[in-house]
Amino acid sequence: MSNISNNPAQFPDEVDIIVAGGGSAGCTLAGRLAAADPSLSILVVEAGLNNKDVPNVIHPAMYLTHLLPGAQMTTFHQANKSEKLNGREPIVPIGGGLGGSGSINFMMYTRSQAVDYDDWNTEGWTGKDLLPLFRKMETFHNDDPAVDKSLHGYEGPFHVSSGGYVSKDFQDDSIRAAAETGLKEVPDANNFTEANGIQKWLKWIHPKTGRRQDAAHAILHPIVESNRTGLQVLTEHKVVKVITSNGRATGIECTPNTSIQTTAPATGAPATPRVFKARKYVVVSAGALGSPCILERSGIGSKSVLEKARVPVVSEIPGVGSNYMDHNLFLLGYKSIIKEEECFDAFLDGRRSFEAEIDAFSKPGSLNHIAWSSLDTAAKIRPNEAELASAPESFKKLWKRDYESRPERPLMVAVFAPIHFGDHSDLPKAQYMTGAVFLSYPYGRGHIHVTGPSADDKLDFESGFLSNDWDLDALVIGYKRQREVIRRMESFAGGAESVITGPKFREGSKGSKWDYPTANGAMIEYDEEDDEAIKNFLRDNIATTWHSCGTCAMKPLKDGGVVDGRLNVHGIEGLKVADLSIMPSNVAGNTYSTALLIGEKAATILAEELGIQNF
Repeated sequence: MSNISNNPAQFPDEVDIIVAGGGSAGCTLAGRLAAADPSLSILVVEAGLNNKDVPNVIHPAMYLTHLLPGAQMTTFHQANKSEKLNGREPIVPIGGGLGGSGSINFMMYTRSQAVDYDDWNTEGWTGKDLLPLFRKMETFHNDDPAVDKSLHGYEGPFHVSSGGYVSKDFQDDSIRAAAETGLKEVPDANNFTEANGIQKWLKWIHPKTGRRQDAAHAILHPIVESNRTGLQVLTEHKVVKVITSNGRATGIECTPNTSIQTTAPATGAPATPRVFKARKYVVVSAGALGSPCILERSGIGSKSVLEKARVPVVSEIPGVGSNYMDHNLFLLGYKSIIKEEECFDAFLDGRRSFEAEIDAFSKPGSLNHIAWSSLDTAAKIRPNEAELASAPESFKKLWKRDYESRPERPLMVAVFAPIHFGDHSDLPKAQYMTGAVFLSYPYGRGHIHVTGPSADDKLDFESGFLSNDWDLDALVIGYKRQREVIRRMESFAGGAESVITGPKFREGSKGSKWDYPTANGAMIEYDEEDDEAIKNFLRDNIATTWHSCGTCAMKPLKDGGVVDGRLNVHGIEGLKVADLSIMPSNVAGNTYSTALLIGEKAATILAEELGIQNF
């Protein structure tokens, strides 16, 4: 009998620990505990499919297939219409299978700043406290002598490297162009303090196998397949709610995920709920868009939300589902003159075959494109004096309060890549490039709440994108900065005619001109109409980074918190939350490393409470 199955009849009615969700944090904490104590019976319940050796999961170059309609490993959430987004209803995709978003993300190795964790203001969660866990998780492949090796790990299950292929000429070009704008190259922008430098970026890709480093393949599958474990995984089942009795979590109720089930029930047959009991703990780990909904369907949340959703109140915790955060992202596409071999677009327009590249991997002469994501250059950026001087007074006020005396806080992350992420069907087969920017710490906040007791009821999801005007002003700075880099790049084909996606400036304005910069390094000047054109473009195009977090915040109950520093849900014994939803405030970078970190920390906490020695 397999330890991973979509058939609930194969699993016992009662186990020691139930993990509701098999994403990055859930796989990490379950795998770590199972390895430390094989006698523990642990059941992971995952709504999506088993990701084991699925080609478009393990092969990095196939990552964009997860954004296509009908993608099997992706769940698409549609947020409410927003006037701040010119009436759009933004779509937020999240991982929909084992490994969670770590199975489908863009694989950028981005650590946050140490001060980000200090700002969580919770005992045991400072940057200094967490550094050993960051080291524990990774095997870092970078032999640059300027890198501080004490900040990285070299024996962990998750490999970090340049991947199988690097667009070296493009990399060098973007770094040179950035230097002309005053942005220096640094050996390690992920050293927990660097906030204003550009780097040849690393990825969560194994340097020898060329495989993606998701938590299911790195930790969970090896343990499950060892046959020396009490770890089991039920896939294709949604956790409806946590069952509580006398203030304690005693189990869960789950139901088949009929939208994806590979073994469907008889036609017309209703999905049959199944209850599993937990002797020791229930850990909710369904992500920032899933965990608060499980709690609310369990009767844990805001009284007004629960009553409206017809869910009896078990414990009133008003903060459940609030404080939703994401990094606001925009992408600018440009025509490029780089060589075809350095361009990822060949995968997207049919010139390069995934199947052929998989077959060619590691063979003599292969460029190993299948182990590539194109995201080879990125930067953490703070605005320069000129950018600050021209910013609105409202922007300067919050900058002075939250950034000026804190040089470790970047305003944004920028990415330069030889790819166009948009639709290629109406474009000629050619080479393209992207300048992308997302804010490190947006002030906009949203929420997600249930509207009924069923796991299939529509969700009330407010993205919060651009709900604070400061975020829009900051993104205008981001647009101008990436443009100054792009127009200095020799890879850029040049001229306004080579801009594929971008603001629509009025004819004849200074913002409409795309001349190569003068020898004295002159910057483009913009007037108020230009700025409004940039803002309108941003309202039309701001999107998710897939970095959803914050909806079960780790704060005191009186401050809107949902869990305490040991991840216990306030007032409910035996119930913890462990995923990105616990983040009380945002972090400056892609959130995958933080998701893994939360899984490691949760495992450490549970091991202590269970009395597991030498964890």
